[in-house]
Amino acid sequence: MTNELVPVLEGDLIFMADDSVPVLGGSRPVSNFEEIEKTLNNSLSKLAAGDGPNYKLVKIYSGEVQVVSGLSTRIEADLMDENGTTKRFKVCIWSQPWLKNGVQVTFECDGEPTVVKSHDP
Repeated sequence: MTNELVPVLEGDLIFMADDSVPVLGGSRPVSNFEEIEKTLNNSLSKLAAGDGPNYKLVKIYSGEVQVVSGLSTRIEADLMDENGTTKRFKVCIWSQPWLKNGVQVTFECDGEPTVVKSHDP
């Protein structure tokens, strides 16, 4: 954070805010991947136990979380499929634990169709 004033749009108003203060509802980068690794591995295990996809985590490159209607976790990672092929994915895990099948996982990989699956929290 640079502690500079940055423009913020709120409805029809634009005002200046200190960029060192987190914006409510804004996303924040994750520097310690331990928690998002647990979240991703939990989703990968639950999906593999159902109708898939069947991926294993190889490496996390980046992550960010955002409080929305639940929690949205966005991760860029290498995942390996059941054939041993590793590809770079953008994975979004949107968790609404109060709902049945309240975890929606979206897998995006260049050159492949987007896959969206849900599982119980």
